[in-house]
Amino acid sequence: MPSVRILSAQGERPIMVSGELVNHAENHMTVHCGGGSEGLTVGSKVVVDIDNESGSRRCVVNSVSGSGTDIVLSNEATHQADKRDYPRLFAGLPIRFRAVTDDEASAWAEGEPIGGHWAEPDPYMNFSVGGLRFDSEDALEEGSLIAIELTIGDGSTLWRATARVVRIFAASGDRPSSAAVSFDYLPPGAREALSDLTLQIQETLL
Repeated sequence: MPSVRILSAQGERPIMVSGELVNHAENHMTVHCGGGSEGLTVGSKVVVDIDNESGSRRCVVNSVSGSGTDIVLSNEATHQADKRDYPRLFAGLPIRFRAVTDDEASAWAEGEPIGGHWAEPDPYMNFSVGGLRFDSEDALEEGSLIAIELTIGDGSTLWRATARVVRIFAASGDRPSSAAVSFDYLPPGAREALSDLTLQIQETLL
């Protein structure tokens, strides 16, 4: 059975649950977990990664068994509409990033430090509330997971996020290669700050 990772970032602390996909229909799925899903509540919006499936799914928790071992999820109907609500724009967003494993991504989202090499690309980048596209001299693979530390606006807060690499753009002429990533975990405060930045930029373009 394929491995599954479920991420909920709606509470004060992110909840990450690992399990196995036991049932998968067009609009819903059942995941069997070994534990740790007690914090998931019916109606919660979650991000779901399925082993060997490109991209992440946005889902809603339909039910959680009494013991917390079986979770039924349905696809979030508003996912595509949400993407259209937030256009991609350009702005200076200082970030640093690092390729990580699932365990390292969980640790990073939960506030733990992780070492290793962190890259700091040119901060002038394409962004939306759903993800980023930035120049990258570090080798990244499509489908890989990265940890991100980013600054938005006045720089008073360093936000932690994790994201999935959805596309790599090859270098062309003087332009280096770039990576497009979609957020897996983004704190509500960071999402609000990106939304505010989007509105500010749009107002200057009117």
